[in-house]
Amino acid sequence: DLAEVRAVIGAIAVNVLIRSELGEFLGLSAIVGVTVCAALFVIGILRRPSAVRRRAWVAMGATGVLAVVAVIGAVVSALSSRTDVTAGNSRAREGIEALNTGDYEGAARLFDESGAAFGRADSSLAGVLAAPALLIPVVAQNLSAGADLSAGASSAMTTAADALRQIDPANLRLVDGAIDLDAIRAVEDPLVQVQGAIASLRTTIQGVESPWLIGRLQSELLELEDELDENEPRLETALDAVRIAPQILGADELRRYLVLFTTQAESRGLAGFIGNYAEITINDGAVLITEFGRRSDLDAAALAIQAACSGCSQEVLVRYGPFGLTTGAGGVAGSEVWTNVTRPAHFPYVGELTQALYPQSGGQPIDGVISLDPYVIQALMQYTGPIEIDELGVTVSPAAAADFILREQYVIAGDDGNEERIDGLETLGRAAIDGLLAGAMPVPSELAADMSPLVEEHRLLFWTDDPAEQEFLDTIGMLGAMPPLVDDTGFAVFLANSGPNKIDVFVERSVVTEVVTADDGARQLIADVTLTNNAPASGLPLYVIGNAFDLSPGTSRSWVTFYGPKALRTVTLDGEEAGVLGLPEAQWTAFTTKVQIAPGETVAYHLEYDLPPATVLDEPLISEWIQPTALRDT
Repeated sequence: DLAEVRAVIGAIAVNVLIRSELGEFLGLSAIVGVTVCAALFVIGILRRPSAVRRRAWVAMGATGVLAVVAVIGAVVSALSSRTDVTAGNSRAREGIEALNTGDYEGAARLFDESGAAFGRADSSLAGVLAAPALLIPVVAQNLSAGADLSAGASSAMTTAADALRQIDPANLRLVDGAIDLDAIRAVEDPLVQVQGAIASLRTTIQGVESPWLIGRLQSELLELEDELDENEPRLETALDAVRIAPQILGADELRRYLVLFTTQAESRGLAGFIGNYAEITINDGAVLITEFGRRSDLDAAALAIQAACSGCSQEVLVRYGPFGLTTGAGGVAGSEVWTNVTRPAHFPYVGELTQALYPQSGGQPIDGVISLDPYVIQALMQYTGPIEIDELGVTVSPAAAADFILREQYVIAGDDGNEERIDGLETLGRAAIDGLLAGAMPVPSELAADMSPLVEEHRLLFWTDDPAEQEFLDTIGMLGAMPPLVDDTGFAVFLANSGPNKIDVFVERSVVTEVVTADDGARQLIADVTLTNNAPASGLPLYVIGNAFDLSPGTSRSWVTFYGPKALRTVTLDGEEAGVLGLPEAQWTAFTTKVQIAPGETVAYHLEYDLPPATVLDEPLISEWIQPTALRDT
């Protein structure tokens, strides 16, 4: 019967209602709560004496007038801040994108603009005009959230901008064959400051999120939070790069790497066929070329000394032993061990083989392997400019470098100019590296922008024997490690030339895969692979379209390997059953067969794999592992 108790109970009930987060539409909880509150007020007042009712209605009217005035002030403040909040959000997201590309100067400018815009919004939302509205439910929550967000964002963006101005990208370039490792180390602290500022902004956003907020403010918050969440692993990767780069660049001890110049004109595995190689040493950031030679020289040296791959894993020896190694006696080298060392689809196996064999083939012990294909050389020549090849009497321009390596060199040299052609390739490779070391290398952001598509296509690969470095290289896509299979749903097809010839610039492939689930839940992976040989039967040197098996010129002869799950139910070639040999490779199963394709002809494989029941809620995507080809647009 106590009025005070009834008032407390009513107040509790209304607060429960307005905080119930009803999900039909934004503000429903507040509408229900305010409606109930008004009903309770009216019902309560009607039961009071007339004098009390009069005073209550007068007070309510005055309060209403003041509320309207307060809301008008809040609306004016919100409208004046809306453009600034939107601009601050937009500049912050643009700044994050600039940060991701390594444009520190641009990111600092955009973060400054964002901080200034959020600062103006804070001044409007926390000003005198908006202050009375802080007593009005719903309106108060939106004003407070906007003000808190604006103040926190302004501070975070200004801090990030100041930190980025401490970084001078010019100090991170290769100059006179050396990189300043202290300049790399100096980048860490500013990036940590940026990371802290962005984390602070995320905390502010999460702190002001509420079901009371109007839709526009909610959408601004969600957009910015999504951008911050997406950026977090990128910024962490940038920090990892700064922390691990000095040791890769010989900060602790001299590092020695083998650089492989590869080509897909004669296909192999992920890396392609080796033409030439270079040995580079890096000591405290200073880079030197200590050896440059031909792959054939390594083959001859390995055979002469009977090089053995005693440290190689059994899986590598069993899978690739028949192609240049024997599986017994620790894998003794045959006559073409270096010719086939790049056959694996899993590049860390190439690193394992190369590190074991190179010191026994006339080289020094190495810490890692780098593979560059013709398109990488073409991209690097953008910085060095044209290169004269006296051996063939031509000048190779940057725009034509890949085509020269893949096709034109063979046409120019013909069948009788093989020695001059190989010497010319050495000239090209050496001149490109010399030009880069002499100072042609751009700042890291430009280099990364140019190289990242080639990394994505597995044309630029890098393996070291350090587990932490391998993890980092895998994160940025350079390690060339086959991805894990999810519920066995993965497929890839790789070709390895067995002509031998340089005909693979003419071979096209088409791969179509799907996962089919039957009514009883049984699952299958279906793959259709089409190979087309567009090579001419004449008009090119036999070095390109000939072969060692008395087949007609222009005939493509290759090992075909299908990578996928273990349970291969059937594989057919043009409708006829095809025999395959299955062996494990990097948690996939490799099924290998041979194929011959006459010029102008097409063959079609059809494969069906049985899959285990799905363990994930949704059907997993099919893991793909795509072999780089000479035809880059495919």
